[in-house]
Amino acid sequence: MPKFSIEKLNEIRNSKGYTLKELAEMTDIPHSTISKIFAGFNKNPSIEAVQKIANALECGIDDFIEYEVEPKSPYYTDRQTGKIAQEIYENKDLRILFDASKDLSPEDIKAVVEIAKRIKSTKK
Repeated sequence: MPKFSIEKLNEIRNSKGYTLKELAEMTDIPHSTISKIFAGFNKNPSIEAVQKIANALECGIDDFIEYEVEPKSPYYTDRQTGKIAQEIYENKDLRILFDASKDLSPEDIKAVVEIAKRIKSTKK
């Protein structure tokens, strides 16, 4: 499901060096409306407004849309495995841990698992 990204929108605007006032003038959208869009108060601006903003920023609408992707790979045996893979993909620290563990011996993996279990049990 696509989601309007205020972060991406502001990143593009800032990279172009436009103020909100300048963007309002360029798009003929009221400054108050532009302010609400860029502050995230208007989470679903009209497609017309979005297209005007994209044109003024010389980019496409897709440049500030985020698409939530659910892993649907046939490599995953179940939904939970896909969810775990997505978490590893999205979290840099988990990726580092996973990459580091790939080269460990079975004995070292058991030791790391024991440490993780102990840490987890102390957090309860």
